[in-house]
This record gives sequence, structure tokens and C-alpha cells, in this order.
Amino acid sequence: MTIDEALGKIREWYDDDMVGNLIVFRAPRSQNVDVIAEETIKLFEMDREAQELVRKLFSLFGSDKLEVAPDKNGYPDRIKVVRRV
Repeated sequence: MTIDEALGKIREWYDDDMVGNLIVFRAPRSQNVDVIAEETIKLFEMDREAQELVRKLFSLFGSDKLEVAPDKNGYPDRIKVVRRV
């Protein structure tokens, strides 16, 4: 997207009261930028089904932190687990 489009997306993100980090980057010799959002969502802000799923995942892996990543087609592919040993 253009820098002006990115600034519009940043404004939308801010106006939606999101919490987290935004990363704006540009590839070498590119005229466009990409924006990636790393958002924090509190458990109480999720619906009951999502809350139960998150609790089950943490319990299953005995984790302190989970990061889920998709494959090239966008399907869940791997989980990075951070836990005390």
C-alpha cells in the first residue's frame, strides 16, 4: 500500500482502541509499505468459546506463551511454545 494508505490504516487501528504494536516496513527499492499489527487481546474481551479454547491450549502445552503460525496457504501449521522447565 502507499504511505498515505498505511497512515489511514494506522488511524483506523488507533481509533478502534487496539492495544499492541504496529510495524511499518518497506522492501528495498519499493515505493509501497506493509503494516503488521501485533495486538494484545485480554481473555475477558473474548467470547466464552474462545476463552475456553485458549485455556485448553495453555493447559495442553503447559505454556506461559503460545504463538501460532500459518503455512503458505493460511492454515495453522506450527505452534511456538514458551514455558518454564
